[in-house]
Amino acid sequence: MSKLNMNNEIKKVEKRIEQAIISKDPTLEAAAKHLFTSGGKRVRPAFAILSGQFGQTVNEDVYRVAVALELIHMATLVHDDVIDKSDRRRGRLTISKKWDQSTAILTGNFLLALGLEYISYIEDNRVHKVISHSIVDVCKGELFQFQDQFNSNQTITNYLRRINRKTALLIQLSTEVGAIAAGADIKTIHNLKMIGHYIGMSFQIVDDILDFTSTEKQLGKPVGSDLMNGHLTLPVLLEMKVNSQFKAQIASLSPESSKEEFEVCINVIRQSKVIQTAQEISDKYLDKALNLIDTLDNDSAQPLFKKIIKKVGKRNV
Repeated sequence: MSKLNMNNEIKKVEKRIEQAIISKDPTLEAAAKHLFTSGGKRVRPAFAILSGQFGQTVNEDVYRVAVALELIHMATLVHDDVIDKSDRRRGRLTISKKWDQSTAILTGNFLLALGLEYISYIEDNRVHKVISHSIVDVCKGELFQFQDQFNSNQTITNYLRRINRKTALLIQLSTEVGAIAAGADIKTIHNLKMIGHYIGMSFQIVDDILDFTSTEKQLGKPVGSDLMNGHLTLPVLLEMKVNSQFKAQIASLSPESSKEEFEVCINVIRQSKVIQTAQEISDKYLDKALNLIDTLDNDSAQPLFKKIIKKVGKRNV
């Protein structure tokens, strides 16, 4: 098998997405393009294509999976921004802010429908079954997050369940369905599914760390945005376990709290050892993924897979 050039593979996916979002409705097309051209790591397409290396052949169905999952991911971002009333995404105005809330909701629906349409050409029923079930679970994850806003009684178990459904599932889908589309055997599909799960959990924990440790310029949104939106992430929950004063401060926060009240809590986390603890938890998930890669039957694809996983797990921490 020839050496995989991931940059070229992602360009192929992006070309297909550019074609997919062309619409007779200029507003829908412009809004979708606004989000698409704002950047993004294209993690899901990358892992779909990488997982396809462990099947019989990387065919057009693998690219269909890669494109569809990125479109579905984009849809969740748009709807996330509506729920959180966010002004910025990747340094740009959100669709709600640039247009309006109705346009944002419809753009999210449009992107989701495009993703489902894109995979409708795949004949393997397993693909449709796995993706449809997972989308239901992603919606549940969004609901759990909404219900847990400013809930200081939630546990780390609540958090892990939420990020599994909200983030890890789409990355798990990438590795699992990428393998199915490429004709991998059942054991390989299962192992890749678990690899995707572990990567997804690690990925979200790192994101939640970066929300405190990065700059506004790096994040493309204010530092501590999750906390200001009432989302208690792993660093916050870890600090609450060891700092009763901090726990009381978190319990007192609400949507009406001042910026200064949030900043006090954000600064506690930025200076706390819980950042390192959260990173260690992320690393454990990453190690599980790396160990499973060694069981896969394609020695030429393993090093690139490991390299990209490590890059995802260590980005800007």
